[in-house]
Parts: sequence; structure tokens; C-alpha cells
Amino acid sequence: MKRIYILSGSIKSRKTTSLIKWINGKQKVDGILQPVINGKRFLQHISSGENRQLEISGKVTAENEVEVGKYKFDKNVFSWAQEKLLYAYREDLEWLVIDEFGKLELIGNGLEPAISKIINEKAENSKANIIIIIRDYLVNEFISKYKSDLTEIQFLDL
Repeated sequence: MKRIYILSGSIKSRKTTSLIKWINGKQKVDGILQPVINGKRFLQHISSGENRQLEISGKVTAENEVEVGKYKFDKNVFSWAQEKLLYAYREDLEWLVIDEFGKLELIGNGLEPAISKIINEKAENSKANIIIIIRDYLVNEFISKYKSDLTEIQFLDL
């Protein structure tokens, strides 16, 4: 049975950077990373290398944005990333990377509902081990949200 691995740490503790280094040179890895490029948050599709700017720096129509704290994010970029995750999940992978589960995902936004779909179907379609980045202060809430679907969970230290 494939497992879910949690990579956790505080804000700006180099979780994404560590994961990028770990992925380098590995085969059968896909998913979404959230690097910060020139001070802005992006979503990056691992297998294609395509980046899309997530963080909104100017005016955007309200229906295309979602706010968390002082940040505004582009909903269309989240939708693109969800499509990439759900497609990758069905592929013949060893590792599926989800960066990250955060406050938005707790309330059903961001990379949701893709994360829930992947975790809920894990037992039936367990082709890949899943690595999910979660801020340290949200780990218990993540586990509580998915406790009935988390049969194999481990913490990862890269």
C-alpha cells in the first residue's frame, strides 16, 4: 500500500526548497510546487516545469481572487493546479507532490477539492506515494479533517 508523507515546518523554513532538491533526478514524480520567485508566490507543475503566478499584485476582479491574510491569490491558477494534480494522480507515478495544504484548503479553497478527492480515493487508486507540505501549525487540523481516509501516514524529513 502506498503512503501519505507529511513534510511540515514553519513559515519560510525551506520546505519547498528541500523538496525541489529531493525531487531533482528522480523519475516518476509529478505534482505541484509553490516556489517564491522574485518575492511572489507561484505554482509550478513539476513534470512540465510550467510556472504560473499565484499571488496577485494588481487589481483583479473579485470573482477571480481569493484572499488569505494580507495575500490575494488568483483562483484561475488554483484551478489550473487542481487539474494538473488530478491528472497526475491517475498516472503511473511513484510520487505525487502537493505543495501545500494551508488555511485556504481548510475552508475548501486553494487546491481543494482536488486534495480531498486524491486522499479520499487513495485506497482505490493507490498508484503513488503522496507527499504533502503542511505548515506545522496546521498538521493536527489536516489529520482531523482526513482522519477516516488516512490509513498510512508518515512524517518526512528531507
